[in-house]
Amino acid sequence: MKRRPSTNIFPIVLILAVVISVFIIILYRAPTRQLHQPEIAFVIDDWGYSLNNIDLLFQIERPITLAILPHLRYSKDIAEKVKKSGKEYDAILHLPLESKSGKAPERDTIRRNMKKDRVLAILGDDIEGVPGIIGVSNHQGSRATENKEIMRIILEELKKRGLFFLDSRTTPVSVCGNIAEKIGLKYAERDIFLDLGQKKEEKQYRAYVKKQIKELINVAKTRGRAVAVGHDKKLTLEVIKESIPEIEKENIKIVPLKKFVGRYEK
Repeated sequence: MKRRPSTNIFPIVLILAVVISVFIIILYRAPTRQLHQPEIAFVIDDWGYSLNNIDLLFQIERPITLAILPHLRYSKDIAEKVKKSGKEYDAILHLPLESKSGKAPERDTIRRNMKKDRVLAILGDDIEGVPGIIGVSNHQGSRATENKEIMRIILEELKKRGLFFLDSRTTPVSVCGNIAEKIGLKYAERDIFLDLGQKKEEKQYRAYVKKQIKELINVAKTRGRAVAVGHDKKLTLEVIKESIPEIEKENIKIVPLKKFVGRYEK
């Protein structure tokens, strides 16, 4: 009886190994699909000078966080209106901190050369001055937020009080994120500024804010989330309101800032 020639399976195994390896490489290099809907949080700074734009803000009817300056004529009134407005809106303290420009400092602006007791006294007074807040952000502060000693005092106190910190990122070398990570503080930071600091003609101003919102959309799509900071200005709020359909058409959800605030752990 003739013996059947033995089948050499090595070439088959080799081919299968090559096919599987190529498949794995393709999967590895393929762009990762977003598993979650991109999200955006809006923060509007500098409330307290007037009530001029508060009704317009509430017409947006999406989650927005108001950063309220302490000890201004309407600071407490706005905090109370936010409290009564329902679940869409939150209030945080917009804490005045020392800037490099030194221009137009607010009352009791915290400076880097202050003693700890003085810093804590101002911070406590400011927190009490805006009732119902859930967090704090820095107003100006390009110099103070670069200072480890001052920011550690402030951030440790916020942690004791159960408040989060939003870094407005008025300087690219802020130390706040590193300190928040070390002490386990709830923390977030600004991605995009929406509006111009200087006075501009209305058409140019609107065009700029619209451009910034498009950039905000791009950041949210890339990173999965983005924080936008604007200011208590009628045109800014109008453009945000007008842009809601465009944002949501891009399958981006507008959420409260507090949803982005995670606790850093060592």
